[in-house]
Formats: sequence, structure tokens, C-alpha cells
Amino acid sequence: MGTAKRERQKANRQARLEELAKQARKEKTKKRGLTIGVVVVGGVLLLFLLARLVGGDDEATSTPPVSTVDPAATTASTAPFDTSDIPATTEATGTTEAAASTTAAPTTTVAFEYGEGDCPEADGSSDLPDSFDGAPALCIDPEATYTAEVTTNKGSFTIELNTEGAPGNVNNFVTLARYGYYDGTGCHRIIADFVVQCGRPGEDETAPGYTVADELPASGEYAEGVVAMANTGAPNTGGGQWFIITGENGASLPAQYTILGTVTKGLDTTVQALENLADPTADNGVPPLVPVEITSVTITES
Repeated sequence: MGTAKRERQKANRQARLEELAKQARKEKTKKRGLTIGVVVVGGVLLLFLLARLVGGDDEATSTPPVSTVDPAATTASTAPFDTSDIPATTEATGTTEAAASTTAAPTTTVAFEYGEGDCPEADGSSDLPDSFDGAPALCIDPEATYTAEVTTNKGSFTIELNTEGAPGNVNNFVTLARYGYYDGTGCHRIIADFVVQCGRPGEDETAPGYTVADELPASGEYAEGVVAMANTGAPNTGGGQWFIITGENGASLPAQYTILGTVTKGLDTTVQALENLADPTADNGVPPLVPVEITSVTITES
């Protein structure tokens, strides 16, 4: 009898072991299926994002989501927003449309061609002309260091200008600032964790009336505090507008915007105060909750 009982116990243990093994195999199969599902969904999502980044002209009229807006400019000035499409300001009212191109920065470097426009006095005493004849001639010393102190109704911040990496665009910015071009204008587009865009000269949607060539950075050079030229979404269409990257979404923009410089003072105070004026209900960040006024942009050369 004892032997028969032990055999039954042994058989029962074996049955339980087999049942546990069977359950383990089922669980393993289930986990494998879940893993495969996650991989497939991730792959589809990745393909979708890649398609957005390289989307063609058929996406040019879509408006990017507010959470992923990108910098493009006015028809003759500039603008930014959207990690996939750059919205371009097309009217003085601030309405936007996605840029027609998100092409990566070119791999070849072309020498910047300066214009023939007059140079203002370095002390800022020159009167702002009613219109510009074209892009400025070389007005700065490419070997010198330039900073710009931007004073607004919300405080001031300082930009160390990127003379080495983008001398042509810095020359344009310094020239405009010395003419007082930005005095009395403002920051018309603000999107939290993305950009604060400034430089729209009053109601003149085509100012300054000319464009400057790109001097594009390598991929990965954008970061919080970087100041870049806005554009229409097409190559070589910068003019007067510029934007400050204020968060991760802005830092992930494609390398289509010339870096003017970096905010070295006032990023956590004034620029943060400006970013806090973003209206989450506004169309593509236009307008902010309250008007942002630029009193002056003062250039210092050293």
C-alpha cells in the first residue's frame, strides 16, 4: 500500500510540474507576442515620423500642431516652429502656414556674399532709412566680438553673437540693430518649450525688403538659449526676424536656421518671463498673452 501511495504522489507531482511548465510556456509565448507587437508599433511610428520630417510640397499648406511648431518667417522676413514643418508668417496679422521644405542643411559651404547697402554709424546715431536698397555690405569686423543687449518691457537679456560661425547673418543683424530697426518692435510669437520669436518690424510684412543667405549649422547644435534667424521655410530667406530656443522642442528643430548667437545673460529671468506669456489657445503661438515690446537692441563691439 505504501508503495502505491508513493507512486500516486509521485505521479501527482509530475502532473503538477508538467502543468506549471505548460503555463510557463504559455506565459513566455504571450510575452513574446507583446514584444513583437511593441516592436511593430514602434517601427510604424518611426516610419511615420521620418515621413513627416522629409514630407514634400503636399504638406506645405498644413498647420503643424501647437506642441510641435517650428520657426519659419514672414514672406520677406522670417519665422520658426514645428519639429517637422516650419510655419511661415504670411500676413501682418500673424497668421501662419507650414513651410514648404524641411530639407537638411547642405553638406557644402558656400562663401557668404555681402550686399552693397550702406553701413550705419557704430554708435547707433544713424537714422533708420524709410527703406533699404538691399542687403548690407560688410559693416562689422569679422575678427571682433559682438554682443547685443535686448531691452524689452519684461526685462533685458544679452546675446553673444556668432561672428565666427555666421558672419554674414551677424553682420545683417548688427547693421539693422545699429539703425534702430528693432526699436519699438516686439516678440510676436511665443510657444512654450519651443521658441520666442521677435523682430517683426511693426505692420510691414515685407521688411526689411531683402533676404540674406543661410550659414547653416551642423545637426545637433541647437539648444536652449540659442538664437537663430527665422525664414520662410525656403533656403536663403532670412531677413529681420529671429527666435530664441526655449526648450527641447525647439532644440530638436532641423538644421535649417542660421545660428545668430546664444543668450548669455537673462535666459532664466527675462527670456523665461517671455516664454511664460505663451497663449496655449493661440494659433501657432500668435499672439502672446500680452504684447511684448522691444525698447532697444544695443550692440557692443570688443
